[in-house]
Parts: sequence; structure tokens; C-alpha cells
Amino acid sequence: MIIFKVQGSASEPYTTSFYQTESKIVAQCSCPAGKMGQLCKHRLCILQGDTKSIVSSNSSDIQDVLSWIRGTDVEDALRQFQEAEKNFAEAKIQLGVIKRRLAHALLSGSRNRTLEE
Repeated sequence: MIIFKVQGSASEPYTTSFYQTESKIVAQCSCPAGKMGQLCKHRLCILQGDTKSIVSSNSSDIQDVLSWIRGTDVEDALRQFQEAEKNFAEAKIQLGVIKRRLAHALLSGSRNRTLEE
């Protein structure tokens, strides 16, 4: 088991732990989302190799955690998550472009109508 202390929004750091069974990775976090069984940013950051929030002295242990996920359902789910996040970011950009285009079209139509009246 590898235990990290991570700084979140609370004054006291949360405890995030990872351990490996025969073919599974189990990760828990003491933050509110983790306690409710939801994905929390603390576990996600560690799975993505991000050490910024780790306040314990074992941030190099992330490499061990990352080696554990190879070939597991966690690796597949993480890949799908990252792809969905990328698609979502691209969709947000495209939506902004379309909103500006629609706003421009609506303003252009109102200017023409005002001039005709």
C-alpha cells in the first residue's frame, strides 16, 4: 500500500491510498468525494502523474502506482476519461464559436430590420 497526504480545499491534508491486489488497483481518499465513492481530483491527479498536491515526502512513489495500472481496467478507464475530457474541451471551444456565429447572425438580422423600418 502507498499512502499520500494531499492538500485539498480543507486546511488539513487528505489521505489518499493506493494498493494492488492480484489484478486490481484500489484507491481511496479521505476527501468528501472519495468518502462518497465518487472520483476525486486527488486520486485522479496521482493517476495522471501529477505531484503538485502531494504534501507527504513520498511523491516519487507515484511511479510505482503508475506501474501498477498497466494492463488493468483502471488504465482503460483512465484512457477513456482522458479522451472524453479532450473531446469535451474541444466541444466547448466549438460551442463558443457557434454561439458567437449565432449572436452575429442575430445582430446582423436586427440591424437590417431596424434599417428597413
